[in-house]
Amino acid sequence: MEAVKAENLTVTYRGYVAISDVTFSLEEGTTLLLLGPNGAGKTTLLKTIAGIHSEYAGRVLVFGKEPWRARENISYVPQSHTLNESVPLTALEVVAMGALYRSGFLHRKIPEEIEEKGTRALKFVGLPGIQDKLFRNLSGGQKQRVLLARALISEPKLLLLDEPLSALDPSARAEVTGVLRKIKKRRGLTMIITTHDINPLLEIGDRVMLINRRMVAFGRPDEALKDEIIKAVYGPMARAIKVEDKLYCITGDFHVFKRGGGR
Repeated sequence: MEAVKAENLTVTYRGYVAISDVTFSLEEGTTLLLLGPNGAGKTTLLKTIAGIHSEYAGRVLVFGKEPWRARENISYVPQSHTLNESVPLTALEVVAMGALYRSGFLHRKIPEEIEEKGTRALKFVGLPGIQDKLFRNLSGGQKQRVLLARALISEPKLLLLDEPLSALDPSARAEVTGVLRKIKKRRGLTMIITTHDINPLLEIGDRVMLINRRMVAFGRPDEALKDEIIKAVYGPMARAIKVEDKLYCITGDFHVFKRGGGR
């Protein structure tokens, strides 16, 4: 079944054309890595698929429905969380939000069933025993994993992640990447992940899309990450270099992407 299908999708934002004439389809259970320079429209596309942004022409369907009709099947994790850290929320309370929003129990005591699901979700992302710790006191990597647990507690079919590895140190990036690998292996969710650094994620990426206000390439990583395509997206200084079984993509802003070989 097609999880996401877009046909001649043009997305505008206050009259400005953010993305033009995008057509693609994504099978259920597939992980798509979405690449492009700043301002290319990656976040706008993600929000449109999530049903958050509705200024578009053309067609986009999520599990055969318009995005706003499929929201019960979608979890979206933005690049920057909007939690007010002056409020002393525990890790469990943050995770529970993902279920409380759907169940209508917001501002009430967390039901025992949701507490149990939240505890299991925290364990799944590698954070057992932190239920009562304050979210604001956690490290950046721990916060990101708590937000992943919050996205998972509602048992979505489509997980949308906007730059989940940004602003993390190498150790935290490895931890979050490990959770994404685990989600793919054990949950089988469809995922769309925007990223500036594809290297840590290529192992889980089934498809790659490169955009720069339009779709420049879509396909398997070895199809999409070619020298001429990288140059079209990032400019003439960008390059794709293949050494034995590894593909290195050097972009204009000096991000390096690698395909194959060691982890």
